[in-house]
Amino acid sequence: MNYSINDIARIINAGSTVVNNITIEHLLIDSRKISSPATSLFFALKGPRRDGHQFIPDLYKKGVRNFICSEKINSSFYPDANFLQADDSLQALQQLAAHHRSRFNIPVIGITGSNGKTIVKEWLYQLLHEDYNIVRSPKSYNSQVGVPLSVWQMSEQHELCIFEAGISEQGEMFRLEKMIRPTIGILTNIGEAHSEGFNDPEHKFREKLVLFKNCKTVIGRETDFAGQDEFVELLNEDLKVMTWGLSEKNEFVLRDIEKQGSTTKITLVYREAILEITIPFTDDAAGENAITCCCVLLHLGISADVISERMKLLHPINMRLELKKGINHCSIINDSYSADLSSLEIALNFLDQQSSGTKKTVILSDFLQSALPDDELYLQILDSLKKHHITRLIGIGERISANMQHSNELQIELYPSTGNFSKQFRSSQFKEETILIKGARLFAFENIVQLLEQKVHQTVLEINLNAIAHNLKEYQKLLNPATKVMAMVKAFAYGSGGAEIAGILQYHKVDYLGVAYTDEGVELRRAGITLPIMVMNPEENAFESIIEHNLEPEIYSFELLHSFDKFLQQEGLQQYPIHIEIETGMNRLGFSTEETEKLSSYLLSTSSFKIQTVFSHLVASEEDMQDDFTMKQFKKFD
Repeated sequence: MNYSINDIARIINAGSTVVNNITIEHLLIDSRKISSPATSLFFALKGPRRDGHQFIPDLYKKGVRNFICSEKINSSFYPDANFLQADDSLQALQQLAAHHRSRFNIPVIGITGSNGKTIVKEWLYQLLHEDYNIVRSPKSYNSQVGVPLSVWQMSEQHELCIFEAGISEQGEMFRLEKMIRPTIGILTNIGEAHSEGFNDPEHKFREKLVLFKNCKTVIGRETDFAGQDEFVELLNEDLKVMTWGLSEKNEFVLRDIEKQGSTTKITLVYREAILEITIPFTDDAAGENAITCCCVLLHLGISADVISERMKLLHPINMRLELKKGINHCSIINDSYSADLSSLEIALNFLDQQSSGTKKTVILSDFLQSALPDDELYLQILDSLKKHHITRLIGIGERISANMQHSNELQIELYPSTGNFSKQFRSSQFKEETILIKGARLFAFENIVQLLEQKVHQTVLEINLNAIAHNLKEYQKLLNPATKVMAMVKAFAYGSGGAEIAGILQYHKVDYLGVAYTDEGVELRRAGITLPIMVMNPEENAFESIIEHNLEPEIYSFELLHSFDKFLQQEGLQQYPIHIEIETGMNRLGFSTEETEKLSSYLLSTSSFKIQTVFSHLVASEEDMQDDFTMKQFKKFD
């Protein structure tokens, strides 16, 4: 669906200085993420820390010629550029998205809630992509900016849309609803997350429900909708609310949840029929999210047998593309579980950011879930690869092999299967390049990731998880019930597999986990670990990841304390959990006892932190001969 710059000026009712009536394909809000400058439209958004107008000169140098601004720009400085003048650039972006959405008459699932939105969205994609050609929000694009960028992806080939909507204050959902206009609504839950902008839980519930004011059906937990009938009817008298829960009054009756080792068995009753599903997770959040997805599939008419089979295959969601070290000084971007045009564009943009001038190789499988004819589909893929200046394409699959045209602009290698590629694999063919690996789940590209990933050694270490559970219980028997246990899983559980070890510890009720570095904590979160995690060596360049993955840093110096305080204030965050280390004799890290008065004064002067623990490192607590020194350390700490 093409829009010229003049079309867009009319849609957003903007004053314009149009030199060339260019067709716009891409909406751009980040000056660092340019892929097709000639057909991109840049929205100069104003935020708390940055003003998009200041990046216009740099964008112009990079070839961008289309801009929407809320400030007056002297266009004489930018020959052949188009400028649209709007009162509010963000509002203009949202108006354009709302108009684009109005051109489609297909099912749209809108998801909101305090937690689980992205997981439910991605699991619904995993469960439904065989039945529908789906467009969905990239990653967790659910904000006032993320939603319009998500909606812009809609095209005539799509049969189902799945969009997230996240809000943090009153009035935001009204704007998101105008862009998403869902026909089916999902409320994941009403929890404590993002509650600061609302008077109370009921206020938060009613603000979120605005997303569903034009829906035909809404699906959610019984506990969230209890006592809200009057408000739901006021919102839309034709709205049908389908809840799940233990009560027989629910549309979906939850009969049983049984955890069995590494899986959870769930029994639901819908229209007097019993449905049993098994998911490969044991945490409570995964169970709730799976039940929500199951209810949506039942509502859409997917058979019980199909649902049961697909639920077994659910896999964890990596909230962002994985960057790994590869052989021969290569970098690997692992996106090996999906293959569709919209996520390909996202992955290619990420590849551009990470390549830093090195050669760029893309390994692609067949794209199995597209409504486009194969010749048109693979021509689009080839054009996209050319626009991103890819050096080499390795195509794997019969369809890509049959339809990918050879090009003078990039090297193309084609293999009928993953196994065929693996048999012919030579490590010497990959050197000092950035490699994007993107394939449909069916092609098992994790085998290719393993071939290309840097190997440190080939030693095999077998871990008995039952023995770990037994040992933990023995320690717990010796402790008072109120005494908490933190298990150290740093260095990826000393090389024994951090996620697996953490998973068994979480199952057996350890209270905290400790890791050495942020990336270890991130891996645990991606593996579904929900326990509090302390990071013992937080680095300034990892603060964003710490916040994003809800990790708790150890603070051991004033330099680190000041840096993290400044970062939290920039992000507008308060009461973030931290751990304070006091130096009592190990002489490695920590605030000295002489600094405690200064430390306490600083902590009282800022609202950024919530002190979770104060601790010290006893150097020789396991050595009987050093007990006198240990007691001196303890008294100094006390």
